[in-house]
Amino acid sequence: MSSTKRRTKAPVDPSDPLRDAGGGNTKIEQGGDSAPRLPHEHDQSSDSQEAQDGQPSEVGRKSYEDIERGSVDTDRGPVADRVYNDKVKP
Repeated sequence: MSSTKRRTKAPVDPSDPLRDAGGGNTKIEQGGDSAPRLPHEHDQSSDSQEAQDGQPSEVGRKSYEDIERGSVDTDRGPVADRVYNDKVKP
């Protein structure tokens, strides 16, 4: 008969710089040494997702205007895939 011990998880100490990532913000300090964010860390951090002034970005505004104007996606990917799959792919 085997016995299983239950592991209890210690609560995370928010002041511990090695454990807490600041509620979604990527740590820019690793082991006491300051380090710049890697590209994926910048993209995935909650603090990098909003503009400083609270307004949508220029790209976001332009996208919204395009949709409201009735612009459609002109991506040629689906057409190229269909041609490749029908004519080229064995």
